[in-house]
Amino acid sequence: MLVVMLFSGVEFVSAEGNVGVSVGQTADYTYAISGTVRDSNGSLTTPVPFNAGYLETITIQEISGTNVTFQYVRDLLNGTEETGVSWVDVSDGNGTGFFVIISANLNAGDLLYPDWTNENQTSEGAPFVNEAILIKYGDATIEANHLNYTYTVDDQTYSKNYYWEKSTGLIVKWAMSGSEVIEDDAIETLIIHFQKVGLQQVFYPYIDSKDYPVTVDSDSAILGFEFNQTERNLSLNVTGKTGTSGSCDVVVPDSLLWGTFSLSMDGYALVEGDDYSQTYNGIHYTFHISYIHSTHTIEIVGSDAISEFPAFLIIPLFMTVTLLAVIVYRRRTFFKHQHTKKH
Repeated sequence: MLVVMLFSGVEFVSAEGNVGVSVGQTADYTYAISGTVRDSNGSLTTPVPFNAGYLETITIQEISGTNVTFQYVRDLLNGTEETGVSWVDVSDGNGTGFFVIISANLNAGDLLYPDWTNENQTSEGAPFVNEAILIKYGDATIEANHLNYTYTVDDQTYSKNYYWEKSTGLIVKWAMSGSEVIEDDAIETLIIHFQKVGLQQVFYPYIDSKDYPVTVDSDSAILGFEFNQTERNLSLNVTGKTGTSGSCDVVVPDSLLWGTFSLSMDGYALVEGDDYSQTYNGIHYTFHISYIHSTHTIEIVGSDAISEFPAFLIIPLFMTVTLLAVIVYRRRTFFKHQHTKKH
């Protein structure tokens, strides 16, 4: 296996790492997959809509010097649970929790782990912060450090994007994408999404196209998203701690879905003014939906929808679930626990 990282060309000065997390600190995340299969001409033949595989909670258990120990609990959507303990030294990156927690309060150009060295005991190839950006989180924003790199496995190219909260060094989200040639020269592309619950998410009904983005701000974990042109609806699966209050703001471009709208939750009609509100700014419709948490399916149906959306994008739910299971099984030796392995 050949791994090529884009971490060269920058000079670094050694310094001790900075612990930004605290004992007892927790964060909740979703792990999801989406993807496409395109034929040799580039036409989309099979989509894999956004679907979550598990929910994860990370809890900081112990801090000793620059060593941070944390527990992760994964609630798989098949009803099983996985737990484990990892650690990382935020000074040199040693440990099983590499990339989950980095040194805090870094700036663009800084090493993720200030004392990181390779097998030759030099900083050549050390991962560093590409840039600092702002990420929307509820009604606030998080200042985050961003790293992008690419690598190859068996002549296939993969790309990863990591984001850490600058003040703590704790992972905020990461995404991994890769493509490979399968049967009849078709190209299969998969995207893994690992994201903190509460962060703004942007979904693309065309799956891997940037057209018609639908933005969702929610304090719930987003388990699934799909657009059905035939039925002229968007469906969103959300979950949260049973009995607590939840809400989401769904922003839909009027070039995707428009006209007279009706909303439902778990098959029951929602009442505008009581269960949700609707506004329009001349470009986007915004739906603010409130509910009591459990696991819900929210549907937004318009009287009109984009007409040129290809009919072959619409596949039955059981086909989507089956395809997702097959893809996850085929990839699990490569994708599983990527964010807790050292690269």
